[in-house]
Amino acid sequence: MSKPFRQLSTEQLIAVNKNRVEVTFKKGENIFKQGVLAGNLVYVKSGLVKIYLENGATDYIVGIEGKGKLLGIQALVGKNIYPYSVQTYTETQVCLHDLQTIKSFLTENAKFSAELLKDLSEDSLFAYDRTACLTLKQLHGRFADLLLCLSLRIYKRKKFIVPITKKELAAAANMSQESLSRVIKDFVNDRIIEMKGTEISILDFEKIRHLSMVG
Repeated sequence: MSKPFRQLSTEQLIAVNKNRVEVTFKKGENIFKQGVLAGNLVYVKSGLVKIYLENGATDYIVGIEGKGKLLGIQALVGKNIYPYSVQTYTETQVCLHDLQTIKSFLTENAKFSAELLKDLSEDSLFAYDRTACLTLKQLHGRFADLLLCLSLRIYKRKKFIVPITKKELAAAANMSQESLSRVIKDFVNDRIIEMKGTEISILDFEKIRHLSMVG
């Protein structure tokens, strides 16, 4: 259960449980699409997803998220539409919460509203940082940022298996597959990371932080 939902009363939790459904999406499926009328707040129970903005033939990847993430909070205020698309990288189990039920709690429960606002603020700050990374940083800085995201936000450890292809990794870092291969080779040769197949081990965390900062 995410932190905002821990602030709900027993009666409100009962209402939530009456108006929710659990769904499993296969790899590559869209959980929701940008610009579509929003019907649910989505809680990721397991799996890995990408959040992206659609712009014609080009997709701009805003972020990668995993277990414990609430998606679609923006639709609770302002226009009742999803401002971005969400697609699964792996098989993903989610809990769909009825948006109207959640909206009814905003004026009833100040602590619940405050936690949702905190999540919304963190999402906005992350999106700003993400935009700055992809527009201002060089290739090594972008890859360092991606490693920090996977290590700190998704897996919360220094060794992890990345269940997505190099093509998907390259897209997330806004670079070509050839550029990604060169950057990975540099990180491995400099003993910053070790890579065995899809398993990445971070050997020099401070170096990655430094590369992320200097770009």
